[in-house]
Amino acid sequence: MRWLFEPDCGAAGLWTILMRKPVPSDEFRCYEDLAQRYSEGVDYAVHVRPRERSSVAVLAPHGGRIEGGTSEIARLIAGEEHGLYLFEGLRATGDNFDCLHLASHWFDEPRGLELISGCDTVIAVHGYAAPGPDVLLGGLNERLKWRMAQALAAVGLSCLTDGHRFPGRDPRNVCNRGRTGEGVQLELSDGLREAGDWSGFVGAIRAVLGNLIDSAL
Repeated sequence: MRWLFEPDCGAAGLWTILMRKPVPSDEFRCYEDLAQRYSEGVDYAVHVRPRERSSVAVLAPHGGRIEGGTSEIARLIAGEEHGLYLFEGLRATGDNFDCLHLASHWFDEPRGLELISGCDTVIAVHGYAAPGPDVLLGGLNERLKWRMAQALAAVGLSCLTDGHRFPGRDPRNVCNRGRTGEGVQLELSDGLREAGDWSGFVGAIRAVLGNLIDSAL
């Protein structure tokens, strides 16, 4: 966490700083708000891996300890061929979601936006903590959502493309800020993320992305 204080503040001043309560993330309206309160390398980390030969980027904007398992799943979907972006919570105090969950429609971390600005297809991997289907699909790319829903059903996973609380249809949503303005948001249930075996899910999504790329050649 980033605090500004005088070098000679003494023990009492330092104690006050250490005891100051964390700022909840629902007060943030942009990445800069978050970065003013928390420190990269201490509270969170950013990982960016571009792939010049791929027009696909896979994101976990709430990775690490914010929404558990999303970083690992995003890495598996991206593989070695697609671009990858991770914003990961590092805090050991159990409050990563409360402190670092910058809403998707406010998520404008510059390195992430730079990566997706050159990509036609953006897939954002999230987690949700309520009972329901394995995957809730959102975003503005309706055709890609439909293809992914079909692929997920084929491997026995339940999913919804409409009528849920994570539609991801705001143009400012980070999944929709790629070159085409249309992406896909994947909200994964606790049960799916905690299962540990993501091969069926990852394989289905990667197959759809592979077909998408092949059809563009």
